[in-house]
Amino acid sequence: MMSWKIKFFILLIVSIPAFIGYPVVVYDSELISGLTYGWVGYFLLVNIMIAAINGVRFYGNILAVVALISMPVVFVGGSISYLIFLFGLGYASGQSAYSPHYLSICVTMLTVIPLALSLIGIVPFYRFEQKLLQNRAGVSKLEKCILMFLRVFNHIVFFVIPNILETVREEGHYRRWTQNEEPESCEPAGTGKSWTLKSKILTLIKDMVQLAVESICASIQYIPLWAVEISQLPDKKSNPD
Repeated sequence: MMSWKIKFFILLIVSIPAFIGYPVVVYDSELISGLTYGWVGYFLLVNIMIAAINGVRFYGNILAVVALISMPVVFVGGSISYLIFLFGLGYASGQSAYSPHYLSICVTMLTVIPLALSLIGIVPFYRFEQKLLQNRAGVSKLEKCILMFLRVFNHIVFFVIPNILETVREEGHYRRWTQNEEPESCEPAGTGKSWTLKSKILTLIKDMVQLAVESICASIQYIPLWAVEISQLPDKKSNPD
């Protein structure tokens, strides 16, 4: 079994093309409009490496988080661009110009964000936190700041994100079950394709807002308590001259 240092080093090597652009930019021929062979190949390489190094379960969680991040950017951005085009304020080419742009953004996000989250998730920050807490020589002000950051980071990565993903899964199962069980007679008047699409869009927007609010609240709810706890740690004594 590989150590976290080896995994981190391998993914760090894999992330080099995302920073310098080479050799991704070399293969700039378009597979389809908006997607080059270089980015498609790099997308496949990154996702295969993440799944192979960290396992399918870890990779699935990463994809779920990336979907929650990229969906508002790509689809909401594309919708706003389309509305601007409808009002005559955008490019004259319209969808033929916007679609390749947001397709490229989507693939880029599905490549770079999983790589960044994997690099962060591999590092055992909880070990660093325990090491600082168990330091008998005391904790300096800088170490207290680092400890506060590690406490919040570990809480978000190992508590907030898994709980949000579990909530999304449970709500998805519940909605599918209610849709299958609800009789047709209970559907509101005027139900049709347009009404269904509108309701799905409104539900999606409501869910994204709710997830954002829950994520922020869950991330910061213990910060005052941790601040008091960390401030009460014994200060590190300076060595006498």
